[in-house]
Amino acid sequence: MSDIHSFKTVESWSVDYVRKFLNLNKEDFSLNDDEIRKLKELGINGRALLRYTEKKLMDDGLRRGPACNLADYIIRLNRQARTPKPTYDSVSIYIDNSNLFIEGSKVVSYLEKVNAFDHKKSDFLDFYIDHGLLVTTILKGRKFNKTFIVGSIPPRNDTIWARARDHGCEVKTYPRNSSKKEKKVDTELVCDGMESLFTENPGTLLLVSGDADYCPLMVRAQKKNWKIETRFWSGLLVKDDYPFTTPMANDLRKISLYEPLDNYYRLFTYITGPDFTNKKHHLEISGNVIRDWIYRNETLMECFCTLKLFGRWNWENDITANLYFENKKHFGKCKIVVRT
Repeated sequence: MSDIHSFKTVESWSVDYVRKFLNLNKEDFSLNDDEIRKLKELGINGRALLRYTEKKLMDDGLRRGPACNLADYIIRLNRQARTPKPTYDSVSIYIDNSNLFIEGSKVVSYLEKVNAFDHKKSDFLDFYIDHGLLVTTILKGRKFNKTFIVGSIPPRNDTIWARARDHGCEVKTYPRNSSKKEKKVDTELVCDGMESLFTENPGTLLLVSGDADYCPLMVRAQKKNWKIETRFWSGLLVKDDYPFTTPMANDLRKISLYEPLDNYYRLFTYITGPDFTNKKHHLEISGNVIRDWIYRNETLMECFCTLKLFGRWNWENDITANLYFENKKHFGKCKIVVRT
């Protein structure tokens, strides 16, 4: 059976309600009509049901198989009664960065009409994710427990991982193999998630990934009284001219509370590189003070977030950057912010 009632709910059931419940789930328990009728004739209500053992069920006329199945369910109910009530007041976030990054570069490329996914083309731009801003966005003001990120270690990601750690994220990275595939990443995330399920009080497990391989982790979390949520790119399935993304897995979407990241990608993603179209309005910023910025891109991203605009710029050198805007209105708003 995919779900389980609360101990207190079952304890309050009448004899008739116990009969209805057993009839509804008789295939799961392998019960037949005669066995259900025997329990009704014995006057078994919810409180009495919770006191049954496998032996007692067999003594009262159930076959071994149904008695075993029903006894297992009763054990789960009684174990639940001994578990502290979940508060659901904190969120643990698990991020599969490669899954997030690869599909995100495709989706954002489509939405912003740029190329941030095919590095073989001359108009390729670099795509970035600010993990601190991502966490803030998906938390939505809720109490934060922890963030666990797994990913790879290409050299250009070094500052991104350092920035994520500064935001309190636990980051574990692994090298890619000769086929450019990551090893151990999925396994590491599942292992850490399972450890949390067995050592921490239940809260909300929020997975940032669209991979169906994480379904067993999410199902186990639900059985341990955790709320489960997922955030990932929708895959733009409604776009006929955009066929190459891997969308959110349906199995994962069905079992969790899901929201697509496409709805608020501007709050935590940005791209860098020149304007190959020469159609953007640009604002040049320059100065030696930029050398003192520990994280140059993230500092500029804070400016774009203030303006509620998608972040895009190009570094001409260590102290000069061109900031790009779609129109004069956005350009003007940025000039005001920069001056202040």
